[in-house]
Amino acid sequence: MAQAESAGRSWRKPRAPREPRSGGLRRLAALLANYQSGGLLIALLVMGAIFTSMSKNFLTHRNLTVILLQVSIVGLVAIPQAMLVLSGYVDLSVGSVAVLAVAMFGQMARVDHHSLALSIAIALAVGAGWGLMNGVLISYLEFSPIIVTLGGFAGARGVAETITHDVTQFGFGDKFAYLGNGTILSVPVPAVIFLGFFVVGAYIWYEMPLGRHMMSIGADKIAARSRGVSTKLIPCVLYVFSGIAAAAGGLILTSELDGASPSIGIGLELQVLTAVLLGGVAFAGGRGSLWGVLFGILFIGVLNNGLILLNIGPYVVNLAVGAVLVAAAGADAFYQRLERIPVAAAEPVAAEPEAST
Repeated sequence: MAQAESAGRSWRKPRAPREPRSGGLRRLAALLANYQSGGLLIALLVMGAIFTSMSKNFLTHRNLTVILLQVSIVGLVAIPQAMLVLSGYVDLSVGSVAVLAVAMFGQMARVDHHSLALSIAIALAVGAGWGLMNGVLISYLEFSPIIVTLGGFAGARGVAETITHDVTQFGFGDKFAYLGNGTILSVPVPAVIFLGFFVVGAYIWYEMPLGRHMMSIGADKIAARSRGVSTKLIPCVLYVFSGIAAAAGGLILTSELDGASPSIGIGLELQVLTAVLLGGVAFAGGRGSLWGVLFGILFIGVLNNGLILLNIGPYVVNLAVGAVLVAAAGADAFYQRLERIPVAAAEPVAAEPEAST
């Protein structure tokens, strides 16, 4: 009898092992990362509703146009910055590169009296050249991205001040003014440029192999190199495009103000990096969404605009932007900790005994 019971028990299938808690935490990390951009969109809509209820001037065509103008320059620079961060790199010199390109533009157009087209081309070439220098030093010579771009943060602005001698050049004409103040179908030209760049960036990010290569470089550079990914050329090219985007943003802002001011680009690095991190791009690379970056750009722009409409001082606005950056960095660190939690391997299931004949 006892032997029959034991034989019956041996025929029962063993219980499946319980899934370790760490696996659930990793799934939680993936879930949070996937829905971060959606949650940011909801937060953006809620914040817009709050500002609409507190200020009758918020949800107007004129104010929405102002918001589009404010976010266009940050968004233009944030697209290549997001690609760099996705690849595990960063560019902290974009604001200084913008003012350097603007200083060169003002020198060429107003002091040396060159044509507008040539002056714009040289300004963009200056941005591309500085980005190329960053790319060679970082990608090929393997210098630290933070140290090199911090050096560019100080060096490019110093060169710009040497060129301008703190003198603002102005009066570039109506044709150049159209770049920053014109409209296309009632949409500001800077917003049209930004949306065009975003469409191109989204196509690269989601549809081209380059987007997967950037993500693989940020996730594991050695593994990406072993698979034939150009782990040096791709970041170098991204730094070049980052410099071009910074120069283009500086030119648009110069057109809006009709003045090549040496103070252009101050704080641009903070705004761009805040939008990128807030949009869910991991600072260590390997994870991110360009749609999330778009929502992060709009979030920062709406926050700044709404606080100004409520007559809140600029110091509080800067404090709010800094708090958002810290919150974004904290969320990124939280995701990384969850992703590093090891997952225990499931115990092998014992094979069922064969029936005796």
